[in-house]
Amino acid sequence: MTTEQPEYDGRPAYGYDAPVVQNYYSLHASDGTTGYFLPHLKSGMALLDCGCGPGTITLGLAQAVAPAQATGIDIEPGMIEQAKAFAAERQVDNVEFKVADIRDLPFSDNSFNVVLTSAVLEHLGDPERALKELHRVVKKGGLVGVVNTDWGDPLISPENESVSRFFEIFERGFNLYGGSLNRGRHARRMMREAGLDVFEFKALYGLASDPEAVQASMEGFIGWIENVPIFDQAIELGWTDTAEIQSIIAGMREWARHPDALIGTGRTEAVARKP
Repeated sequence: MTTEQPEYDGRPAYGYDAPVVQNYYSLHASDGTTGYFLPHLKSGMALLDCGCGPGTITLGLAQAVAPAQATGIDIEPGMIEQAKAFAAERQVDNVEFKVADIRDLPFSDNSFNVVLTSAVLEHLGDPERALKELHRVVKKGGLVGVVNTDWGDPLISPENESVSRFFEIFERGFNLYGGSLNRGRHARRMMREAGLDVFEFKALYGLASDPEAVQASMEGFIGWIENVPIFDQAIELGWTDTAEIQSIIAGMREWARHPDALIGTGRTEAVARKP
């Protein structure tokens, strides 16, 4: 079983080990990130959450399928440690967490009634392999839910060079490792090619428009600039330099103070059945 992540300078290139990134995922809850899928869940469904992060989403899903078992897997050991601690704190006993790779799942064929993944495929150079694994482990007639980032066309108003430059460098870094911030728009096709019948598909924007939300979004992005190795590598490769990075950060903070500032990023939500 492989659990390899692309690395730069001895760290996961996407910064998945950084507290600022882990905190971002810890703020996600099942009713927000996977709310689109909750109406499909019933008591007694064996469920797998691939790329579970710190477990905040998985625990909500576990409640929906209880008393059946919910399983969360993640490639980052630190995330699994957090998830186990969170489950113990909440005293949820129908959930388990383990380190595993979505592209090489340690489960038998036809093991689950439901398989979900959120914000994972965009990081992979071989998302088709991951989707084939989801198809393999879900039972015939079972459901697969996929949420994908699609940040290729963020809503930025008023237009701002610093904010746009952040997304440009970030996207280029993703592309360097075979990932894509535009993967959401291709999800339905990729799922179909993996043998799944997609019967629900939506594209949405998450919008921050009030001053507190806009500033929180910018500080979150700045935290990524300062902690995600992609940006260090961007300097090394000559895409940018330290002076420009500092100018981008200052420009993002100044833009966030504009009374009319808003930022929106896209995602897609898909629900499919294994025929």
